[in-house]
Amino acid sequence: MKEITIVGAGLSGLTASILLARRGYRVVVLEREERVGGSPLYHPSCQGSPLRLKAMLNYLGIDISPGIEPIREMREIAGGRVMTLDPGLIHAFFFERGPRPTSLDSHLFKLAREAGVEFRFNQPVISMEDMAGLPAGSIVATGLHFEGFDALGIPYLTSHHLTYKATCDPDLNFVHMYHDTYTSDYGYVAAFRGILYVHLFNRRRPISQENGNRFAEQVAHFEGIDIPRWNRFSFPLPAASVRTPRLFASNKILAGTLAGAMDPFAFFGLHGGLVSGKIAAMAVEDKERAWREFRRCVSPYYAAYFAARLKEFIPGSLTLIGYRSVFHRFERKRLAQKILVEHMPGYRNLFP
Repeated sequence: MKEITIVGAGLSGLTASILLARRGYRVVVLEREERVGGSPLYHPSCQGSPLRLKAMLNYLGIDISPGIEPIREMREIAGGRVMTLDPGLIHAFFFERGPRPTSLDSHLFKLAREAGVEFRFNQPVISMEDMAGLPAGSIVATGLHFEGFDALGIPYLTSHHLTYKATCDPDLNFVHMYHDTYTSDYGYVAAFRGILYVHLFNRRRPISQENGNRFAEQVAHFEGIDIPRWNRFSFPLPAASVRTPRLFASNKILAGTLAGAMDPFAFFGLHGGLVSGKIAAMAVEDKERAWREFRRCVSPYYAAYFAARLKEFIPGSLTLIGYRSVFHRFERKRLAQKILVEHMPGYRNLFP
């Protein structure tokens, strides 16, 4: 029985492990944390993404539905102006990340264990020497950690984040997005399965105390939530270069964030993470076929990258006017669905 090593027990690593174990491989997953569910810096958390669920289930051959639910309420607060959005227009779903039994991570972990995957926790693979010591053909899916990018020489940009987590009524299900001049990206307030999650991020530049306070003031005004303190951290994003997406590095196979299977404009990663996990498993047996599938997966990356770079040169006040215009007419613009859904990394793989 051939053995495959996978580094990282995130969504893409777990997906690859399940598929390979079901094909008869002996799969060993090395995970730097002491359990599945990602970094305790920002998980447990509730995340949202456009998703064509039925097509994804058919493509993966893995039932991910226990870990996700449709988003019931969406609002856009652009410069203090509130607009209600239809989540169904972009097939918006919630998925829980983290170590709780209700998370998508825990669901995939259960499926992997049932398939016979072996997990070794507290096993960081973070240096060039660690990477070089992995067997040829290993799958590396180290996610939002600087060490993986640095060890493999993959370009990234540093993103800066403020988060606040609390508990809430488990029946609440909403995401409210915030655009304003306190960030070049966006913030949001989300509630799902008893998790209240407030998140503001900005690519390239740290978020000042003043801007963090301005966001907190808006959250208090529109949500009635007081932020007693921010959790502040940074992590790498695969949005620094058009050269970032890659399936192979030396004799290793890449998956997930490390492979660049993430939207570089809004940083949706669910679609690309799951699809690239399947592609990585495919590459173990057929590199040429996997490469063709990977090119289809990341084909939207390049247009989104240049759109994001262009937005960086537009003054924040003008960007805000643009958001107000788009979201004000969001209900009547099918273009929003085409941009947000059909240009997700991994979408084109579902509908070849």
